[in-house]
Amino acid sequence: MSRLALFLSVCLLVACGEPVGVSRLNSGPNVSVVAPLPDQLFRQGQGDVPLIAEVFDSYDAPDELAVHWSIDGGPALGAVTDGDGIATTSISPDSLDTGVHDAIVTVTDTDGATDTAGVRFLVGGPLGAPDVTITAPAGGSTYAEGQNVTFRGQATDSTTAPGDLVFKWESDLDGELSGAVSAGGESLLLAEGLQSGTHFVTLTVTDSDGDSGTDFVTVTLAGDDVIADPGDLVFSEFMVNPQVVDDEVGEWVELYNTSGTPIDVAGYTFHDDDTDHWVLEGPLVVQPHGYIVICANMNPAVNGGVPCDGWFLRDPLGEGLALANSPDELVLSRPDGVQIDWVHYEPSWFQPGAASGVNPTQLEGGANDYAEAWCVQTTIMTSGGEPGTPGIENDACE
Repeated sequence: MSRLALFLSVCLLVACGEPVGVSRLNSGPNVSVVAPLPDQLFRQGQGDVPLIAEVFDSYDAPDELAVHWSIDGGPALGAVTDGDGIATTSISPDSLDTGVHDAIVTVTDTDGATDTAGVRFLVGGPLGAPDVTITAPAGGSTYAEGQNVTFRGQATDSTTAPGDLVFKWESDLDGELSGAVSAGGESLLLAEGLQSGTHFVTLTVTDSDGDSGTDFVTVTLAGDDVIADPGDLVFSEFMVNPQVVDDEVGEWVELYNTSGTPIDVAGYTFHDDDTDHWVLEGPLVVQPHGYIVICANMNPAVNGGVPCDGWFLRDPLGEGLALANSPDELVLSRPDGVQIDWVHYEPSWFQPGAASGVNPTQLEGGANDYAEAWCVQTTIMTSGGEPGTPGIENDACE
């Protein structure tokens, strides 16, 4: 056989025979995220968040690959993989907090090799109007004509941060009320110059989705002065001898309106039976079955932490008024001199560093004239820490 024939015979034998020692390359799996998209927003109550990945492996078939998702490092969520390598599962946004979440998908082949991919998505609260509440004043409150009215409101919303809510105050008599200060989900409005009559005041709050919620309150500005009769206003509590601050700044007196009508005590005289007297400045309205607190100093940072509605000049020499630490009188008189209430107290009625108050069952004209109706208060509601209930119902007396 010639050399050429031998060469061709060897080549044919090699080319036509079965390959020897050849196999597929076994590399690790691959995974990529199909859904959700980066920074995609899902709202609670609006269906599930789809978790979809595409997987591939050079050796294993798609349905032989194990695919799991986890949200923010939480428990693994198994996915179902079809013949095209699409692995699918889902999670309800209702089970997640609002805000940013990280989804991680992991694929594992039969050799234990893995690959991961991730995506960040957002969960928002359900669509809906803000929850709105007017916290002050109380519905049905009445003020004197020309008196400023302070309105307060607050709102929360599932989709909008408190600082992004838009507040709007309106009166059915005066239209939109400007000048509100709103921040952090709260709004404060000092309404000046409201016209006489009953106002239907609406607070409307709008969120970033354009949804609006409302609350309303009625307030009345009375054009006619109400003249108190004896017993319509009574002394209900006083601080004679404070200890955390000096008497000059820490004395205070509380009045209670026993009637069903708001009473403006501006121009009424606060005095004793001797030389002390002080004409109250206003407007200073006592709401029906409500309280006002009149203080020697109106600044809680100075007066022992007492919230005050009005002021009197503390002067024991007659230019103003002082509550003596010995027997003394408290008298409230109308501008025409008619006495509305009178209390003659003794040192046994009070103790240093605590207010004395009338038993709530005896808050009426004449009933507060006797020592048995008064007792030292035990509730502490002032930041100064001295017992007293200025502006609210007194402690009961045993």
